[in-house]
Amino acid sequence: MSLAGFKKQLNKANQFMSEKIGGAKGTELDEEFMEMERKVDVMGKLVDDLINKTHEFLQPNPASRAKLAAYGSFQKIRGQAKNTLYPQPEGTLGEHMQKHGQDLGEESLYGQSLIDAGESFKRLAEVKYSLEENVKQNFLEPMSHLQTKDLKEVNHHRKKLSGRRLDFDCKKRKQTKGGMFTFSSLYLVNVRALKTLLV
Repeated sequence: MSLAGFKKQLNKANQFMSEKIGGAKGTELDEEFMEMERKVDVMGKLVDDLINKTHEFLQPNPASRAKLAAYGSFQKIRGQAKNTLYPQPEGTLGEHMQKHGQDLGEESLYGQSLIDAGESFKRLAEVKYSLEENVKQNFLEPMSHLQTKDLKEVNHHRKKLSGRRLDFDCKKRKQTKGGMFTFSSLYLVNVRALKTLLV
């Protein structure tokens, strides 16, 4: 970092401390902008909660969910990225019903009804697998994209704007104290801050 860049960072840190501790007034942001920032924060929390709660809905057993996550990570490390499905309890119940129904024999009415009920439960498990895949593809993936790309970019620009606002306030404060900053340097800082807002 150059000496000028280091000096600029010190000035921003000084301005930040002056605002937080010393009670110096920073440039007030527009109410509409503050509301947009609040909505972005709410949206970030909302996306996190929705992703977690949707995973819990699709895979309600926390032990199985943790086991699958660990198994998936292990497979990725080994280079065998195979997608393991969550064992639907209906499918497991259906398999056991069919197995025990066959053990009783098809001539037994109870055995036959166990086989039929087991088949129905296995179909229900297939429908739930289809639902899980559909939700992952059409809901979770777009939410994850929103979380990892869009909200991350918005927060990056918010951080840039905050730094430029501190730089602007520092130069404005030094100018009012009789510093050597000119109107053109203040204008340049203001233009950079506005560019951040528009991007």
